[in-house]
Amino acid sequence: MHLQTSHKASRTHRGRRVALAALSIGALGFASACSTASSDEASNDGSEGSNGSDTLNIVTSTSIWGDVAQSVADSAEAADVEVTSIVEGNNMDPHHFEPTAADLARAAEADVIVVGGGGYDAWLYDTIEDQDKIIHALPLTEHSHDHDHGEESAEAEEAHGHDHEHNHGEEGHSHEVSSIDGNEHIWYDPTAVMEVAHEIAEHINEVNPDAQASDEEVVNKISDLDSRLHALPEVTYAQTEPIADYLLAHTDMTDATPEGYRHATLSHGEPAAADLAAFIDELKAGDVDVLIYNPQTQTDMTSRIRTTAEDEGIQTIEIGETPPDNQNFFEYFEEVVSNLESLEA
Repeated sequence: MHLQTSHKASRTHRGRRVALAALSIGALGFASACSTASSDEASNDGSEGSNGSDTLNIVTSTSIWGDVAQSVADSAEAADVEVTSIVEGNNMDPHHFEPTAADLARAAEADVIVVGGGGYDAWLYDTIEDQDKIIHALPLTEHSHDHDHGEESAEAEEAHGHDHEHNHGEEGHSHEVSSIDGNEHIWYDPTAVMEVAHEIAEHINEVNPDAQASDEEVVNKISDLDSRLHALPEVTYAQTEPIADYLLAHTDMTDATPEGYRHATLSHGEPAAADLAAFIDELKAGDVDVLIYNPQTQTDMTSRIRTTAEDEGIQTIEIGETPPDNQNFFEYFEEVVSNLESLEA
């Protein structure tokens, strides 16, 4: 779905548009040369968007980053910011999204592009010549199926003693968010979301120093969710697709997903029959407390895994790529955390 949303529009982006203060003009007879000079000064003060208007246009790859950008834009006291999300809703698998010519044209004209990076939304950022206007959580790599996950996985396990843990540190983007095994689902990392919000606020304030844009609302919401994640019970889980790596890296939960199956899904490949059999055996052995199920990457194989889990009395929690149309990202994130809190150790 391709749905443009702005401060004036729509379901989740309820922001307000606050126009830039107009210049006061003196008496009409005060000399046309002065009027011309004032006009020239206004056009060169750095407060205009790249399209020559006073509106700062932000285009995001998905509604997730759109909601983050909108929250920051809504805090701006003296800036006109319009946020457009290219992918909205949860009725498709964003891994296989193909943008239209209109999508790419809109992005090319934007003042700021916000993406997750790591290959997930390369369909957008690979088309942008001016990479300096891209705010990204992970490095702007090619599609993630080209990544080699093995060495990265071993380093992550050694660093944190967790099967697929988060390492705040050495690689990737300047704000010290690094990937877990090349996983693209970075928007479930609280640190990454807060850092992206901070960069959006910085950019708005650079363009318009009077804007006073702030990431405070995003930080408050995500910090609360992060604290709740750290308090989740120590249970064992398995995933039909590695959607929750970053989310559960902030917990004491243990990932029991068979390694062969996990590696295949990380690479966007089809797990082998032996990988499926290992997954089914893991569920039947009684070693898994909860199945994390991604409904947006559903296949016959994942449906079979879910059926087996339900037959074995294993609780299933759905975590999707993107929120449904009637929810913004923060509401959806809170719902996911609440569902995880219902688990019993």
